[in-house]
Order: sequence, then structure tokens, then C-alpha cells
Amino acid sequence: MYRNNNDSKKIAIAAVSLCVVVFALAVFTVIVYNGKRSVSDNADDPLAMRGNGTETDYVSQSDISDSDNNNVSPADIAATDVSSAEPETNKNVDILNPDYKSDYYLVVYIGSQTVVAYQKEDSGEYTKLANALQCSTGAKDTSPTAEGVYVIEKKEKWTKLKDNHFGHYNCLMTSSDNSCHISSLSYSQKSAWMMLDKVYENLGTPVTAGDIQLCIRDAYWIYTNVPEGTQVNVVNKNGPDSKLAELPKRKKINGGWDPTDKWSKGNPYFD
Repeated sequence: MYRNNNDSKKIAIAAVSLCVVVFALAVFTVIVYNGKRSVSDNADDPLAMRGNGTETDYVSQSDISDSDNNNVSPADIAATDVSSAEPETNKNVDILNPDYKSDYYLVVYIGSQTVVAYQKEDSGEYTKLANALQCSTGAKDTSPTAEGVYVIEKKEKWTKLKDNHFGHYNCLMTSSDNSCHISSLSYSQKSAWMMLDKVYENLGTPVTAGDIQLCIRDAYWIYTNVPEGTQVNVVNKNGPDSKLAELPKRKKINGGWDPTDKWSKGNPYFD
């Protein structure tokens, strides 16, 4: 009986010793494997360690150019560049849905009483401020000029305006549900010396029957430079100030002549 107990103890001790040896071998194997793996990783990355191998000399894979990275193809790089680039956008929100057919785009700013001509650049966008002209739009309480995008439909040297007077160097502009004129100030007849009294002094204030009126000089500029088909956006906000805000003074002795009209024969301001 005593001998059997000793045999059992010896067997148990032998089993425990074997387990310890197996465990030690397993730990040693893991350590050796990880060491070899680390060396292998550095061998695949020739730029991973430089100099004396200190932390400050470490260069990660992300620092290596994409051309040295075999995992990224040139096509992938190009696709990334394109997707990350933001598309060109027109920053002027007042140029609404342009068709880009004309070299100009007009914006009528009711707040500042100005007509602004934006010119198309080589890029195709209306980014150049070509002219800013003082105007009068419709009276706010009785006949405001309707906002929206219009198109210049036709031009006439003289035409009848909404106030039943006449406008010189006129551009009729239309939208889906409105129409109005960009023209000179009102004349009682189709004659260059018949401009209505006071309208010139009121230029720059909203007093018309809904049309957009300018002095002859500025109406002529639009008439001769801005073609039919040009879009016009009327907005109720402030825009750039007129470049030519200071207009020549009128003289009462010269009656109904516009002092900026150098195209009409017999104008005493020029003759």
C-alpha cells in the first residue's frame, strides 16, 4: 500500500514537470516568431529605419511617396485627386441660372438703384464687373419693378413706356409672366428735347411706373453693347455703387434736354 502511494507521487511530479517544459517551449517559440516577424517587416520597408535607429529617425510607410508604394496604383491616385478637388462654382449668387449665350449678364439691384453689367471672362463665368449704372425702378407703393430673371427680347430707338410716355434707346425685357423696359428717362414726345421735367433730378430713386430708367448716356451704353438674348436678373437688394454716380447738372434754360445726350443733334450741352 505504501509503495503504491510513492509510485503515484512520482507519476504526478513527472506529469507536472512535463507540463512546465511544454509551456516553456511554447513561450520560447512565440518570442522567436515575433522577433523574426519584426525583422521581416523592416526588411520589406527599407526606409523604415534610418541613422542610428532612434525614435526620431523613424519614417513610417505613410511618409513614403505614393509612387514607392506598390499597393496604390497611378489610377487610384488620379481618382483620389479628382474626387477631392472641389468643382468650380460661380460665387455671384445674383447671376441666376445663366445660359452663357451673351457676353454680358445684367443685374438690376432695386436696393441701390443700379444696373450692373457683368462680363464673361475666358473661363466662361460672368466674373468681371464691366459697368455699374445709376437707375430708377418702379415706385415701391404703386408700381414696383417685378423681381425675377428676364431676357432682352428686342431693342427700339424709341418706344412707349408703362407711364404712357416715351423712352429713348429702349430694351424690352420679358420673363415668363412679366415684362418691362430698360430705357432712358421719360419723354413726352419722341424728340430728344422733350424729356419730362424733374425726371432727371429723380434719377436714383424708385419713382417709375415699373420700368427701369437711366440717363441717355447709360441707356445708350446698354443699347449698343448688350445684345438681344441677354439675361437680366432683377433683385431686391443692394449691389455695387454706380461708377458714374455724379451726373452733369441740368440748366433750366436748356429745357428738356438730357445733359448726357451727345448723340442727338442740336443738344445745347454739346453744341
